[in-house]
Amino acid sequence: MAVIEPLPQPAPALPLKARFIVTGAVWEVSTNSEEILEILRDVFQSSENNRSPAELEVFFHVDFALPAPIRQTFPHFRALEHLYYGTFGSGDSMLVDQFNRRVVGSFSLATVGDASYWKRVILPCLLGITSSCVGITPVHCACVERNQLGLLIHGESGTGKSTLALSLSLKGFSYVSDDCTYISHSGNRMRSWGSSAPLKLLPEAKAYFPLLANVVPSRSLNGELAFEVDPKEVFGIKRSVSCDPRWLFFIERTDKPTFDCLSISREESAVRLASDLELLPPCIAAQREHQLAVIDTLVQRECRLVRHGLQPDVLAMEITNFCSFNQET
Repeated sequence: MAVIEPLPQPAPALPLKARFIVTGAVWEVSTNSEEILEILRDVFQSSENNRSPAELEVFFHVDFALPAPIRQTFPHFRALEHLYYGTFGSGDSMLVDQFNRRVVGSFSLATVGDASYWKRVILPCLLGITSSCVGITPVHCACVERNQLGLLIHGESGTGKSTLALSLSLKGFSYVSDDCTYISHSGNRMRSWGSSAPLKLLPEAKAYFPLLANVVPSRSLNGELAFEVDPKEVFGIKRSVSCDPRWLFFIERTDKPTFDCLSISREESAVRLASDLELLPPCIAAQREHQLAVIDTLVQRECRLVRHGLQPDVLAMEITNFCSFNQET
């Protein structure tokens, strides 16, 4: 006698829904967890736009029966064309469909209760994967702002973007981001956005910032040993969600203790920014034209090449003076 298997039951409905403005794009989040929505409200601005289609649909289901997961040291992601599958531990996974602009995730109750992990890992990872497919352009820059005017700081890894961003923030700027900044452009409005990722400083930064004396470095997501801190909690500086980009500085280190702030062409500025863009899968490759157009508009701002051999606080003072003078003129 044949055994008849029961039909699979439909997935439970996700009764809660909310919209958020994330780096200038609208995410519509459906979930069965009020705790997830509270985390998102703490990180992102709520959106009242319920008439237009959202740029990204997000479905987060919480399995309340799952035991506390064995958290992986690092999340693991695998990509196949436009699909990204990520795991954060047993019972915690996420599938991102860049082409259809949709995210499906399943999490344990224990993970939902760890708001810090969402802000440090889950949400920054999700933002990095989805930004390109929703019309947002990531640039490899730190960002600070003063009076809503943003200063973008570009440089190769190890040139001190993070230490400079922190030093500027300690001199009156507000901190936006330290490594990746997201650029939105709609109509005539361009904005620079940060994320909830922690400020990452390499171990040698301890020599410049005494408040790191009691902080223990750990392995960051890319495997580097680094201090990962909330700059507001550790250093008491202000954080800003977004700003209007005003200046774009390309930082290069020299062996001479000098500060040379030189003009750099828009064409060269655009080439430097575009060289950092990640490859896109063929099905969303058309987004590259949009990203390049955004970069071409961004470099219409004042671009400078800074060659220096200064300590971070001295360099920050020179740049602060430059921005103060140019803002007034």
